[in-house]
Amino acid sequence: MPNKHAHLDDLKNKLQDARRAAHMPGASAREKADLKLMEQELTAEKVKTRRAAKKEQPAADADSKLDTALEDTFPASDPVSVAEPAPKRPRKK
Repeated sequence: MPNKHAHLDDLKNKLQDARRAAHMPGASAREKADLKLMEQELTAEKVKTRRAAKKEQPAADADSKLDTALEDTFPASDPVSVAEPAPKRPRKK
């Protein structure tokens, strides 16, 4: 992960330089377009970083479910079941 943070810091520095250039008197259309591209690239990298962090969360959720199940069954002699029971079907009369 340190590489991702370094990459984001590098993009932020480049964006700052592009902002300076685009806001200078007599800035060209190319410099203004470069600024927009840099803003889009930084936004995309932030989204990628958030998505990667979300993918790592399910493992923690599974552990918390197991911990909760263990706490709910303590002190019992039955082992904790990782599988959830199947939903009950309504009875037909």
